[in-house]
Amino acid sequence: MFFDFGRKEGFPTQYPAHQTPVTLDILEVGVITAFLILYVCFLLVIPNRNAKVFRSAFIRTTVSLLIGLFIILGNIGQEWEVGHAFSRTPYRVGTHKEINASIGLKIGLRSINVTLRSTPEQSNLPKEIINYNERFSWEWDQGRFGFGPYAGRIQREFREGQRIGLPLPILWIVDYFVIDGEGFRFGRFYRTAGWYAHIAMWTAFPCWILANILFLSVIQYGAIFLAITGGLLLLANLLWIVIRNPLALEIPFEYDVLTTKLGVSYWLTFVTGIACLTIAIIITILNRTHDKELYLFFGVDNLNDYYELYGNEEETAEKDEDVPVPEMRQAIRMNSLRGESVDEEYNAIVVNPRPQYRRRSVYQRKPKAAQPKFEEDPIYENLMKGAYPV
Repeated sequence: MFFDFGRKEGFPTQYPAHQTPVTLDILEVGVITAFLILYVCFLLVIPNRNAKVFRSAFIRTTVSLLIGLFIILGNIGQEWEVGHAFSRTPYRVGTHKEINASIGLKIGLRSINVTLRSTPEQSNLPKEIINYNERFSWEWDQGRFGFGPYAGRIQREFREGQRIGLPLPILWIVDYFVIDGEGFRFGRFYRTAGWYAHIAMWTAFPCWILANILFLSVIQYGAIFLAITGGLLLLANLLWIVIRNPLALEIPFEYDVLTTKLGVSYWLTFVTGIACLTIAIIITILNRTHDKELYLFFGVDNLNDYYELYGNEEETAEKDEDVPVPEMRQAIRMNSLRGESVDEEYNAIVVNPRPQYRRRSVYQRKPKAAQPKFEEDPIYENLMKGAYPV
């Protein structure tokens, strides 16, 4: 009885599809959530009774995770270039209606996003909500000419958009990236620039991981890899600027022209690269001037970076001006050979610890090789006639 109430012919209730516009990039939200989880986990294990230890660990964790997060967001971000226009434009194929709409374009390393928004008052379509957000990807093959199964991905997605009847302003923008001929190759140039920038940024990510690992042992090596990370991020910015289409992208509409400019993802990558280089330079300078405080800040044993180099007297003399050579002292080594005690004098190296444990190489004189001992032939002694060898 209750099951049949309000139903027609006893069938289950069927509701029409409720299509909602895309408002968030799920991939970006997922990456941010993952880094927030890591950050909270680190904060839970950081607490310490020593305020200085807690403060240094908090700063290291925050800065390191922010750099990693910005690298990933810059790579997957969809706003390396952005453009916006507001104009009156035709709405769909087969209709004569025009709408006043806001048209947006976002270009990333792997794809483009085209948005179309309009209110019922602006569109004169009271029963239709216009809020489109369509993504067209080009990763990574250029493909054959045309729209067949072996064509590029963006060409095939463009043809699918035509089949399902996407609004004309969206297809008009994507058409600029689909055409690949003569001097009209916006899609090819942007795809190539995104490919090389993508490689540089994915190389920067493992360098950032290695920098974090090396900061736990030899801080100077960690600073070097952090500088490499910053250099690769700046290289990605340079590749994007140099390889993309030399002609500015301008898409005309009836009352406005859509032009692009550098977006948030580009500047986020640029600022992160500059920050990595700056931090690496500061760490290198502090490692030379305030190494003890620096190693205390990172919580690392300051002898991890201490090593010795041996050389001959000529090589050592050339380095005497830079690093003082430890004093040479005489030592006695007692060797036992066939039950007999033999005293052998040789030069031994005594390494005196340097003040403040400076992290730099110490050139010392190479130890002299021990003189080989030659055994004599056995001698039989005749007390009457003297000694003679057998």
